[in-house]
Amino acid sequence: MTAQDLKNSILQQAIQGKLLPQNPADEPASELLKKISAERQKLIDEGKIKNPPQLPPISDDEKAFDIPNSWQWVRLSDILDVRDGTHDTPQYVKFGVPLVTSKNLSNGTIDFETAKFISQEDADLINIRSLVEDSDILFAMIGTVGNPTLVKKDREFCIKNMALFKAIDKNLFNMKFFLFFLSLEQYAMKKQAVGGVQSFVSLRFLRNYLFPLPPLAEQKRIVEKLEEILPLVERYDELEQRLTKLDKEFPDKLKKSLLQQAIQGKLTEQLQKIYLKKFVRKNRNSSRKAR
Repeated sequence: MTAQDLKNSILQQAIQGKLLPQNPADEPASELLKKISAERQKLIDEGKIKNPPQLPPISDDEKAFDIPNSWQWVRLSDILDVRDGTHDTPQYVKFGVPLVTSKNLSNGTIDFETAKFISQEDADLINIRSLVEDSDILFAMIGTVGNPTLVKKDREFCIKNMALFKAIDKNLFNMKFFLFFLSLEQYAMKKQAVGGVQSFVSLRFLRNYLFPLPPLAEQKRIVEKLEEILPLVERYDELEQRLTKLDKEFPDKLKKSLLQQAIQGKLTEQLQKIYLKKFVRKNRNSSRKAR
């Protein structure tokens, strides 16, 4: 099993509610969903967010696996404010506000070194509907679909052609748990992407996507356990890559070492005979092929 396979297996156990034992004392996800819905309506009434499009009820056929009784299947738009960045291409300037696209997302981080800049005026217009805040999650919708990134905002920037997931209330939903969910589900989403030369997923697709909602207390416990386990998997991945590299390089390095030892007359008589026999046999076979 590769390190990636191991990581995916652990994440799958986590999102199915099998990573940790259930706690009967946890408030069920159904009650949590009521609180999120009430907070959403409050924000809608205050004009801070828009009312999400009406989506169909969840059918049994859509549910990919069984979840604990205290969990609940929901659509992403039931628990999150799902938006996207601008689809326009503002005029680029030499200095200004970074415009982040899917090309700037890599391994859970934003690469600002390769980002282009737009004016503050254009940035303000984009941020009216697509303001990125701390603890939001970015997700590439076009091209390389995926690369979920939890924002640790230390500078101003804008986004283009990517999804923006915002918690309705950060006290009612653990965005790190959702990040782990996306880290696994991005592979399934890529398979469902549409388009020819450049694949993409739509905003409606993301809003409609199913999510197994755990009780809030369990979300926290799962995140803590994953943050304990996954660094060990990353270490395993590093060792696996080093071993694979060594395995590929070893035969060539051994050959060069033996040849060097032979030239310097440092091989034992027995090793010299073995090496000479292999050399003669190899050259004899080459001569036969040449005929």
